[in-house]
Amino acid sequence: MTDQPTAVRLRDVRKTFSRRKAGRKAGRTALDGVSLDVRPGEFLCLLGPSGCGKSTLLNILAGFITADSGEVLVGGRPVTAPGHDRGVLFQTPNLFPWLTTWQNVLYGPKARGDLTPAVRDEAAELLETVGLADARDAYPHELSGGMRHRAAFARVLINHPGVLLMDEPFGALDAITRAGMQRFLLELWQRRRTTIVFVTHDVEEATLLGDRVCVLSAPPGGTKEVLDIDLPRPRSYDDTETLAFVQAKRRIREALER
Repeated sequence: MTDQPTAVRLRDVRKTFSRRKAGRKAGRTALDGVSLDVRPGEFLCLLGPSGCGKSTLLNILAGFITADSGEVLVGGRPVTAPGHDRGVLFQTPNLFPWLTTWQNVLYGPKARGDLTPAVRDEAAELLETVGLADARDAYPHELSGGMRHRAAFARVLINHPGVLLMDEPFGALDAITRAGMQRFLLELWQRRRTTIVFVTHDVEEATLLGDRVCVLSAPPGGTKEVLDIDLPRPRSYDDTETLAFVQAKRRIREALER
């Protein structure tokens, strides 16, 4: 850990989920002392075995749940609730089915009473950016899986989040659509340099996307190792066959298995 500027700072974050079993209080520790810094503009991937607390950590950063102890800062401020400084994308795009693509993108500004001409112009530019200008009047059920994900991106980006939190957003997509969305995300990040914390269980995906990969330990999750991905950018699927990529992927696998 250093004193460099951070977009996200976690210090000794712990979380236990309590329940009653056979009339007695029991608990499951999901996170047991996670510490991590994420630099402004960095693409950081969270990787670890099932049940290690990856999604729990993301939900804490989003403000959906609170840590039992430890420090959670985004933009230098404690996280106590959801906020517009953080955008969240899940495995399911979660678009409102009764709204068109255009209406979904403008939902946040409308809810805040901020539907200015400038915001409408920005929404139109975002739809161009994500390749949905011709689908602005379509409803979610009329869009393909990849198009729904791109609409969800636009809906989040219109709010100008300082940090984008992504919980296995491409996990439910077929291989071809998944590859297309990974390429789209890399191009979008390359242009905007939004800080991203990206949860995945896929070693190749983490190697392709991330500047660094934080490997969490087996349950209960803790910071096991943080690895730099020293591969040049921009990256593409052609890079996955290079020796440097294969070696980076092997380092991550070895960290998972240690």
